Amino acid sequence: MGVLDQYPEIGNFIDRTDSYTLSASEMNSGGREYLIVTQVGEVDSGQLLFEITNQGLVLKESDNAVIIGPRIDTFSPAAALRCEVSDSGDIKAVHNESLESVDRFSSATGPDGGNLACVWAVRHIAKNALGRWITRTDGTAVFDPELRRCFGSNIRERDVPAGGIIISPTEGSNIGHVGILGPPTGDDSRLIYSNSSAAALWKQNFTLKKWVARYHDMKRLKVHFYPIPVYVDGGSA
Repeated sequence: MGVLDQYPEIGNFIDRTDSYTLSASEMNSGGREYLIVTQVGEVDSGQLLFEITNQGLVLKESDNAVIIGPRIDTFSPAAALRCEVSDSGDIKAVHNESLESVDRFSSATGPDGGNLACVWAVRHIAKNALGRWITRTDGTAVFDPELRRCFGSNIRERDVPAGGIIISPTEGSNIGHVGILGPPTGDDSRLIYSNSSAAALWKQNFTLKKWVARYHDMKRLKVHFYPIPVYVDGGSA
């Protein structure tokens, strides 16, 4: 029996913009029953988190990787951290690490064996380059608001250097993605590097034109550009 046959209620929530293989698992946490639906695609993949109630399934979260319980928030109030733009040397280091990692960096130890690892891969590439985390989440729907709170939402693509971030956060039923930008080209041929779900490898798998066509035009998702963040001690409030 297929997942849609077993759980017909999820039909209105899955991403139908591309071909995704579905799987589902039920689990108990804190005395509540949950259903996690995983949608695996060639390039990007995502999950849906439902609570199982007497009234049926209630959608709680959709993202590239979902968690049951409190979200891991990089902006922890207890840490008193302030977000700033990384210096140009750090952003260049992320770009260099991204280039060196093509077809070499495996996401197989990431969420769902690499299927759900687009944010996981970006943050590990950055960690390898910088020795620090730029986020602790594995979901684009969490990572994008973090970056937006740090930098604002009106950064132009041409103003973000090589090593910066391109992100189309998951929204509703449509699965998003995140990658690292190559050098600006002045047109839509700019290269983008990101995790490949099917290969569980870091790839040069997009140009800006291809990204916009998939995530903006087909999936109707936002496309945002950001530099690499750094978190510094902001002192006590």
